[in-house]
Amino acid sequence: MRFLLALASLVTATAFAGEAYQAQGECNGLPKLPMTVASGFCVGLAAADLGMPRGVLPLKDGSVLVTDMGGWGRGKGRLLQLKRDGNRYVPTVLLTELNRPHALQFGADGMVYLGEDDRIVRFDPAQQPVKPEVVINDHPPVGRHPLSTFAFGKQGELYVNVGSASDNCEEHIDTAAPVLKSCTEAEGIQGPMRGVIRKYVQKNGKWTWTLFARGLRNSMALAVNPVNGVLWQGENARDYINRKMPELKDDENLPHEELNKVVQGGHYGWPYCYDDNVAAPEFPNADCKAMTAPVRLWPGHAAPLGMTWYSTPKAPATWRDGFIVTFHGYRNNGHRLVFQPFNKKGEPEGDYKELIGGWENIAGKQPMGAPTDVKMDANGVLWVTEDRNGTLLAVVPGQ
Repeated sequence: MRFLLALASLVTATAFAGEAYQAQGECNGLPKLPMTVASGFCVGLAAADLGMPRGVLPLKDGSVLVTDMGGWGRGKGRLLQLKRDGNRYVPTVLLTELNRPHALQFGADGMVYLGEDDRIVRFDPAQQPVKPEVVINDHPPVGRHPLSTFAFGKQGELYVNVGSASDNCEEHIDTAAPVLKSCTEAEGIQGPMRGVIRKYVQKNGKWTWTLFARGLRNSMALAVNPVNGVLWQGENARDYINRKMPELKDDENLPHEELNKVVQGGHYGWPYCYDDNVAAPEFPNADCKAMTAPVRLWPGHAAPLGMTWYSTPKAPATWRDGFIVTFHGYRNNGHRLVFQPFNKKGEPEGDYKELIGGWENIAGKQPMGAPTDVKMDANGVLWVTEDRNGTLLAVVPGQ
């Protein structure tokens, strides 16, 4: 009888994993995925067929919120709540017709904040049905990088990414002229300044913003170090630099993505400079020495989309006190989950380490991964959304 029950459980788990992943055993009661994961962790498949899952947020009751962007068209997004049912998490739809929903965060008020392309709303997760209240409605929803991502500071301030409308200002400059010219969108000419981080604070019930930092092409990965309150950003750097630099065969590794320590008034270079303050080919006369240099250079086109502070006694000591980052990119340097260690002074120490690596297509075992967001729950479990395959994963320590 025990053998039959175990066999039935294995069949159920394998069937749940479907064609994308083939489970082998269990990870905290979920189908265990045969992935290249660091010692001391396992990866469980919590849910599949979630559409285009982006933001993730574990709740105190053990359920998990996920935003399904629904594609790049507006009005197709959903908010899902997933609750455990045996060896899987089953979704319930809480909201529909959202405009490219992405980020999910807890505010200091205990409310859940959800970012659409044109606004940020909040709601009480314990209230059913969900009744979202508009908090911010002045986010520009057009251009190449319209998604709303944000992070809360230790004093309740809200840092919001306003991504660039273009790749490297190619629509607003004369790229044939070998002289420095201003970038319209980067300078806020004829429209809102793009490639910036706004700082919102609440006064008398209203949220108002000031410019916090600029020269950041697309700050999809934003997180605050909870120890000292410093804001950190994973930069999604420009594409196609080889088109302006004939000596480059391709742009596979250039420019690098960046880890930036974001400070009030900082200018981080975009679109005039890249990497360690090197002048962009479109702007050869740029004064890059005046820009704030990145703290770390990460692999080119890795596309960091999610970042969260990780510190739990359940994880091995070498995997504590640093940021977990999702490298979403489809190119060679993407499709992995990494850990950037920090020292006691609150600065990065050493290179990043792969928590999940080799997340490439293996016929019959696993597809290529594209992790989008990551958050830690009270048990030290990392919840990871993956939009290429429509899945929610649980990275469990101590396994």
